[in-house]
Parts: sequence; structure tokens; C-alpha cells
Amino acid sequence: MRKRGCHVAIFTLIALCLGAAAGARAYAAPVIITHACTDTSAIPKAWIDAAQSGIKLHYAHTSHGGQLTTGLNRIESGDPGYSVAIGYSVLPTEAGALCIFDGQEHDTYITPDEYWETETGLDYTRSVLDNNPDINVSMWSWCTQLNYYSQAQCQDYIDAISMLEGEYPGVTFVYMTCNAQATGSSGYNRYLNNEMIRQHCIDNDKVLFDFADLDAWWYNPSSGWEFSSYEYEGADVPVEHPQFNGDQAGHTTYESCEQKGKAVWWLAARLAGWPGEEAYVGPESPDGAAGAATLGARPNPFRGSTRIEFSRPRSGDARIRIYDAAGRHVRTLEERAGGAGVRAVAWDGKDDAGRALPAGVYFLDAECGDGAVSRGKVVLLR
Repeated sequence: MRKRGCHVAIFTLIALCLGAAAGARAYAAPVIITHACTDTSAIPKAWIDAAQSGIKLHYAHTSHGGQLTTGLNRIESGDPGYSVAIGYSVLPTEAGALCIFDGQEHDTYITPDEYWETETGLDYTRSVLDNNPDINVSMWSWCTQLNYYSQAQCQDYIDAISMLEGEYPGVTFVYMTCNAQATGSSGYNRYLNNEMIRQHCIDNDKVLFDFADLDAWWYNPSSGWEFSSYEYEGADVPVEHPQFNGDQAGHTTYESCEQKGKAVWWLAARLAGWPGEEAYVGPESPDGAAGAATLGARPNPFRGSTRIEFSRPRSGDARIRIYDAAGRHVRTLEERAGGAGVRAVAWDGKDDAGRALPAGVYFLDAECGDGAVSRGKVVLLR
């Protein structure tokens, strides 16, 4: 027990040091925050502490974007360990809390023209960053604009954020996809624009908060993750899960808000330096607790093939399901009557029909015979 306490203390010290240095950094692979990044219990407490001490977030948005802040507040109400301080047009200085500058200096309802779409909006963003040098992360949330924006306008967004990245190398700019509530041609247009943003982040190792993915997936306590979509022009278009149809806050349900708030904590921990659950593949969690279910891949990213590794406390069958960035199931891998402990299955980057899949981020679900479910992600390179 004493040895374990020393291990936690050392790990905490490392996490806090890395968190204090948080800011823009080069990533060896894209950081994509999706529904697979909502199990806050998988984040070691040391990295929550590091996020609270090291991350200073500038977050601008309109009404849909308020889902994130609503979710963060509700999570804190249930567990004060996830303390957050949200300042409206000001950066809080509360110790032991994730500090967020909400809005711009002149307002808190921020449309595209007030963050990135116009020179005036870019100057509003620059003013926040210039006057608050502690801010090391900045992000802006879509409302419904990508339902009707052209791909040229979507590219303008990418170009504007890229320009800000060049101007502020000490700030990590987080890209976002647009909410998945629209259906029909509007939803399909949004889907195409979201794919542009995803591909930019994948190709250039950027950070993405995938709002649309978080809309489309719901965790059913009885059966696991459920994906919602509709077919249009031959495409399987993600759409907000019916479980999230409501108007309790930010045009959705509190449950949807909390799911996005959990993803914000995952994002903050990653930006503070936590390598993510895929880095912890083995029979023990980082703080030494035995028997924690984990799932990941080595190598990750990979070309050719990778070993998908998972741990479990008992022997039995295991099934690994692989999904693409749009939530489509592409491959199932099985291990029959495997033993307890760390196990692995190989994946060759192909789908169930033997076709080579394109480069991108893929999400993993492992279900063992005892009913335990683990989640992870892997990046395929070409």
C-alpha cells in the first residue's frame, strides 16, 4: 500500500508539471474527442488535477454550444472533484477548478462573424488571447450554420483557425463539428461539411471536439452504445439519437449535455498531457488498481497491421467491433475462449469484406464474455 501511494504521488507530480506547461503542442496523431471519450472514470485523477491547474480555456458559442457548459456544471453538482469555474467575458482565477473564459470580451452569444468569419471577429478573438495570456486553449462551437454553409465557407473556417494557430503558437485551437439535429438535405449538407473538418484534423494532427458524433451516440445501460442515423443520397448520415430529443438545455436533454461535459473533461485531460486510455493497455490501471478493463492498439497510429490489446479478469470469448469516424460498423474481430489477463487480436486495416479502409480514426468496442465493455481508438495511416 505504501508503494502504491508513492507511485500515485510521483504520477501526480509528473501530471501537474505537464499540465502547467499545457498549451499548443505538436501531436503525433490527431486528438479526436468522440462518444468513446466520455468515461470520466477512465481518466486518472492526477490528470483531472492537471487539467484544472494547467488548462485555461477560451470557449465561444451560441445556444447549442451551451450544452457543454451546462453539462460541466451538472457534472460538478454531482461530483465536486470535477470543479469548473466559468467566467462570462472574463477568465476566472479559481484554484482547483477548470477555468473557462466564456464568450468574447463584449458578449457571450458569439456567432461566426464574432470569432473567425470576419476580420472584426478575428480581432475579438485576438483581443481575448492578448489580454489573457494564461489562456492556452481556444474553441468555438457551431450552432446550425453547417446545415446551409457551402463547402467553400466551411473551408474558410478551417483557414481562419489555421491562421490563428500560426499567430498564437502557444494556444491550442480546438476544431468542432456541427450538431447533428438536422435531417434531410440540410443534415446531409452538414454531414459533408463535418467530414471536411474531420479530414483536416486527421490529415494535419489537429484537435477535434466531434459534437456531431456525441449527438449521434447514446449509451444504453442495458445493451451498450447505440448509433442513430438516416439514409440520404446513399450515405448513412449521423443524426441526434432519439434519447437526446428534448429542450431541457441548449436544444437537447440534460443527459446529452452531460455526455458532452464528460467529453470536455477528456479533452482537457488530453491537452494537459494525458496520453489517453490507449496508452494504458495492461492488467492494471495507472494508479495501480488491479483488474481495470482497458483497450488499445500497438502500434498506434499504424500502417499495415496493429495488435488490438485488451485486458479482462476472467477467461471467455471476446468480440472487438471497429467503427469509422462516422460511427459506421466496419469490422468485427473475435477471440474464442481466451484466457484472463492481457489478450490481443490482430487487425489488418480492412473491413469485414476484406477491403482496405481509408486512413482515419477508428473506434473500438470490446465486449468480453462476462459482459464487460471497454472502449478505445486507433489511427490508421496510409
